[in-house]
Amino acid sequence: MVASRRKDASRVRKVAQVRSEQTHVRNEFTDRSLQSRGLDLGIRLTVRPLIAAWALAPNLPWPYKALDQIGRLLPSVPGTTRRGVSLPNCKAEIATPERVDSDRYVVYMHGGAFLVGGRHLHSQLISRLARDLSAEVLQVDYRMMPDYSIDDGVADCLDAYRYALASGVPAEQIVFAGDSAGAYLVFMTAIVAREQGLPVPGAIVSISPPTEFELESKLRAAHNDAMFTKSFAREFMKMVASRTVPRSLVGSDCTGLPPSLIQVSDAELLYPDAERFAVELGRAGVSCELQVWHGQIHVFQAAASIVPEAAAALDEVVGFVERTLVANSAARSA
Repeated sequence: MVASRRKDASRVRKVAQVRSEQTHVRNEFTDRSLQSRGLDLGIRLTVRPLIAAWALAPNLPWPYKALDQIGRLLPSVPGTTRRGVSLPNCKAEIATPERVDSDRYVVYMHGGAFLVGGRHLHSQLISRLARDLSAEVLQVDYRMMPDYSIDDGVADCLDAYRYALASGVPAEQIVFAGDSAGAYLVFMTAIVAREQGLPVPGAIVSISPPTEFELESKLRAAHNDAMFTKSFAREFMKMVASRTVPRSLVGSDCTGLPPSLIQVSDAELLYPDAERFAVELGRAGVSCELQVWHGQIHVFQAAASIVPEAAAALDEVVGFVERTLVANSAARSA
């Protein structure tokens, strides 16, 4: 099934960047389909004005929780079942596909600028990952701004990881995956887990991560972004700064983190973040693949049902996870 979908995938141009004390590889995906271009235009005409409106008055009582209900309009993969889980300070949900490989497990940390998202908005994407990886996916409904800090979200994701470990799956067969805000959480949760004496997960998948909470690079990149404006970047950073400022991934001790895949578009304001952090991971001795997808919108992977590049990107995620977990299993058995 995955192989057949790859017939429509964008062609990849692999550019290995080899420097001293660096183990990261950069791959570029250059094609843009008509569906991709249409999605870009649609986002510019609909979502971008709404985000710009938020930036004009971010302190209004915006219906952040209600926005999660939009996900109900997106059909999940047939056969996916879900059950709720209670964590110490938040709820979570486990998505189970029709076929399950009990030796692997995914902890998914959703995006939404640390403001929106939850069990519905990412349900379609998660059901596809569950099916293609034949794995249960634990989605964390972590605490978010404006009521809580980003550090609270990290703590909730760490609780979810403890839940996954308690399920009996070996740490090296657990995958941290996340998009946007969640793409920051996957790395920070792994770092904090290591600091607290927990084993690190077996693999990390990070889609469009914010890796440092600074403004200038994002302002420079915002002119290419179909979704986020410069005004959004300014107001979002003000909101972050008004609370406990979270740790940046850039500059953190990443030693010992597992093999990592970072996907990002070169046309989004988080592109500089992802690019710089991939270099840092390589210098820390972490095996990292940075995939740069040309001209795509932020977290285009969520449109895998209609955009060929999005389906191809998820195929790349599945291939990376399968290769990594097979290697982990072999190493454990040796």
